[in-house]
Amino acid sequence: MAESGAVYLLLPSPRSTLFPPLIKYLNLDIKISDRNDPEYKAAFPLNKAPAFKSKDGWKLHEAMAILQYIVSLKPESCKYKFYGNNEREKAKVWQWISFANSDCVSVVAGYFFHSTTEEEKKAAAVNVNKTASEFEDQLKQTKYLAGAECTLADIFCVNLFVWGLDKLFDKEFFAKHPSIHRWLREVCDHDPILSPTLKGKDATK
Repeated sequence: MAESGAVYLLLPSPRSTLFPPLIKYLNLDIKISDRNDPEYKAAFPLNKAPAFKSKDGWKLHEAMAILQYIVSLKPESCKYKFYGNNEREKAKVWQWISFANSDCVSVVAGYFFHSTTEEEKKAAAVNVNKTASEFEDQLKQTKYLAGAECTLADIFCVNLFVWGLDKLFDKEFFAKHPSIHRWLREVCDHDPILSPTLKGKDATK
């Protein structure tokens, strides 16, 4: 299914970073733009990104809604199992995307942008580690978040950790969360959608 339109992003927010490589992988006719685009400002007065507008004027905002719609445009030749192999895996895919898009982004943003004192940083770090433990516990049980294969959940959620590399998710963090580190390396280095831009991405500090 072909589509013409534009997606407006706020980079490097992990709510936005998957869209450029995903659109490229699916070979879709969708322009990548940002919130400075005059067309965006006219169409989306709430100033929320990501946002999507089709060539015929149909509009959509909220990352999860846009993600679902763009995946629905995949060509018939695309064999990527975005939603896994069954309904339970599909439910898990959306569970993890929802968790990352809401709770996790808020917790990490709280550490970066809303913690000014050392005491606030420590409190925020506790929340980050509590959130990360959900990923670590799951990835001890399964290779990927929804099961044995990489899905939309993995390629969306991994951007959260890439966003915080070194500043928050450093070598010390990954030493305490080895399953997250193994998964990050696997997705960044081998996933056909993300590896062209994220291969070799890792903590250096």
